[in-house]
Amino acid sequence: MINKQVDIKDTREITGWSYYEMKWLTEDQAREANQKRDELLQSIAGRAKSNFLGNKIGPGELSPGCMNCGGGTWSCIFINCLCTANCFYCPQDRKNKKDMLPNESGLTFDNPDDYVDYLEKFKFKGASFSGGEPLLKYEKVLTYTRKIRERFGEEFYIWLYTNGDLVNKEKLKALKEAGLNEIRFDIAARNYDLKAVKMAIGVIDTVTVEIPAIPEDYEMLKKSLPRMKAIGVAHLNLHQLFANQYCYKQYIDRRYTFLHQPNIPVLESEMTALRIIKYAVDKNIGLPINYCCSIYKHRFQQKGYRKRFGSFIKEQYEVSTESEFIRRLAIEDKPVKIKKLVEIFKCNKCDDRLWSVNNNSSELFIHHSLLKYIDVNNHDLIVTYFAPQLRSVGGDENENSKIIALNSRRNVFIERKFVHETKITNPVVIKSFQELFIKKMNNGDVFNRFYRDYELKTKADIDEMMIQKDRLDYLKSWEFIGRGLYKIY
Repeated sequence: MINKQVDIKDTREITGWSYYEMKWLTEDQAREANQKRDELLQSIAGRAKSNFLGNKIGPGELSPGCMNCGGGTWSCIFINCLCTANCFYCPQDRKNKKDMLPNESGLTFDNPDDYVDYLEKFKFKGASFSGGEPLLKYEKVLTYTRKIRERFGEEFYIWLYTNGDLVNKEKLKALKEAGLNEIRFDIAARNYDLKAVKMAIGVIDTVTVEIPAIPEDYEMLKKSLPRMKAIGVAHLNLHQLFANQYCYKQYIDRRYTFLHQPNIPVLESEMTALRIIKYAVDKNIGLPINYCCSIYKHRFQQKGYRKRFGSFIKEQYEVSTESEFIRRLAIEDKPVKIKKLVEIFKCNKCDDRLWSVNNNSSELFIHHSLLKYIDVNNHDLIVTYFAPQLRSVGGDENENSKIIALNSRRNVFIERKFVHETKITNPVVIKSFQELFIKKMNNGDVFNRFYRDYELKTKADIDEMMIQKDRLDYLKSWEFIGRGLYKIY
């Protein structure tokens, strides 16, 4: 599921000309980094929990908000973009002085009723307010919170992110009365000052500290742990720093090491988070800590996005993979042969929603349960993956676009975005595909049979066999969710 060459190629394309300004690991440094990280992980094994397939690590329980996030039922609405702070790690354009409308997933929601309808339509169970600094729009946050609570009752979980600058007792009490369950403070924005955090304890049910793991701040953060525990902080969430166009130069100035991974995370940030966790369990601090690494966000937050919107665009003959990509199988052939296959399905009384023929009858789309009726010695198998894309505007409704009515005032659009396609021509490879991704058989057993059954007549066949094996492995990127922290290279 991890493809080094693809990751490096993608990272170079994303960073463009700035790639050569940035500090990347050599192979020797990568081996050393993997070893150091493995030692840290081993040192906390059995003393820290591993959540969401090992993508979240830390002692203690996760907050209900984090559980919503991992389950794909969380909406984060950016209520504004302006802020009272100017953090070097901020992923937003801090030079921007013009505020924006509340937005989520590329949609604007200036009307709180539209936002609540959106939450209901796509079956969210939790929502958070972010920014900028959300309390710059305090009255708007109150309005949205009340609307959400009125619609969904006590079961819906609501939280807010803040740097604490604008917090006071009156605002906290009003937020609590409106229905806020949790407040999360970025104390790194204000030199680890816990004054605002302490003010919220006893007012808001769950008070969390959520900060990036900043390498230079290790000692300050370490000293803050017992103080957080003592005043009643419920959770400490540590995020891995990651680079984008607005913060990468500050990271270069700090001589951070960038990793060839999705979202371009910082190596030293991950090591800092793991060192903090080790210190906390060694000293028995007793504070629940959650390391929210960059790869978790790439895997689970994006999976949640695909899960929410994919069902609106997926056809009956398609399936959602474990990672919530839409997988479509197709047979491509002459119309007369396609017609014969359809006749076979009908003779076997197969549900006619499990297949579809394209306009010129040259391609037959099938559910994987129908593969048993197809002779793979005579037909190639085309495997295509798609992802849903939410848009505020779109064209006419068709097979690649659906219009979704939120209410009588507002529509949104979900489009089908092409991700990857491969054609499998070898019957042994088709069988292995079925065993790996449909029957979910043991990886080792499948490839043992693959090597045994693959027909080899020439040296070129050996090379082709390995290419086919690599292609099957590559499909795991769209089939499965990765386990554990990402390999460093």
